[in-house]
Amino acid sequence: MKRWMGILAVALVGAASLWALPLDNSSSSSWAMADAGLALDYFPDSFAANPALLALEGRSETSFLATVRYLDEISTTSYRQHEVNPFLQRPVADWSLSFAAGRLAFSIQNRNTLAERTNWASYSEYRGLMTTLFQFDWAIGKKPLSFGFTARALAGSERTSIRLREGHAILDYAVETVVGRYEQVEDQSNVAFGMGLLLDYDWFKLAVVSNSFAYSSLEAPLVISADSLLKTLDWGFSFSSPTYDENNQLHLLKAEGALDFLNIGSDEEREVRLGLSLKMQLLPTWSVSLLTGYREQKPLPTDLLQTSFERGLQTLGISARFETIHLQVAYGWPTSWYVQKSSSQRSKFLLGASITL
Repeated sequence: MKRWMGILAVALVGAASLWALPLDNSSSSSWAMADAGLALDYFPDSFAANPALLALEGRSETSFLATVRYLDEISTTSYRQHEVNPFLQRPVADWSLSFAAGRLAFSIQNRNTLAERTNWASYSEYRGLMTTLFQFDWAIGKKPLSFGFTARALAGSERTSIRLREGHAILDYAVETVVGRYEQVEDQSNVAFGMGLLLDYDWFKLAVVSNSFAYSSLEAPLVISADSLLKTLDWGFSFSSPTYDENNQLHLLKAEGALDFLNIGSDEEREVRLGLSLKMQLLPTWSVSLLTGYREQKPLPTDLLQTSFERGLQTLGISARFETIHLQVAYGWPTSWYVQKSSSQRSKFLLGASITL
């Protein structure tokens, strides 16, 4: 019981201190759907995956979204071996603020990660990584075709040694990640420009996105690169059942799904993501959703048409919306378990909350 209370307390500290989210070119609510959604307008900040989604009909004229999340890995070995702070393996806490007005949006995102865990007799030690992102999105077009443009400025900083003492881990975590001084890492700061296309046929949508057709780092000149465009080229489609029936009555159930092929030209980062959602619509602003997803690395282009559970991660989650409040709980596990193979990936859990105004 104490171990689970420790996990919950750390998660609440991460959320309360506003160190938490995106930086993944995906919506803040899509982790349980394997971050799929290049063509799916699932949440107010879905344009993080594809700026062209800002041009969809029916979006709010103005919206403000604040999101916090906490994500960590689970290691049963650490518990069996009675290691110090077994509930803090690789904690990731991030926050996101997004403001959208018409077809323009501005977002600020910040993420704090404790990596490279080392165990000692009375404390656990980590390397702290902090990343801050400023993003501007803009879209034009008219149904069924829309085009979006995005500009991102990224800054990275780090601390080489963060120690969390046994029995004081929660307090140390809050102090070290919020108050502690981080040093800027120059080679992690850059500017990138991306673009996206969207074909909208109501229940079916098709998207093409490139997250970096032009980029620059520090004082280096801006580079427009066809190679970078191909390496970050994404393609995806989605389906969505109607929200209302022919009498304008709310359907009790609404199904949504997305299939994305990411970084098609990169052997290092090529990936397939599949996400599904089944939403119970109690009221227009009250709903409960069951989410599931699958993502898999694809080292070779021919792997796109094959499935290898040894490289996959499956996710499952529940989200609930109450007026302007959105809550999410999710769990992910390596699919290598299905084929009884070892994997470098670990099980993960996520807690998230957001408010929309």
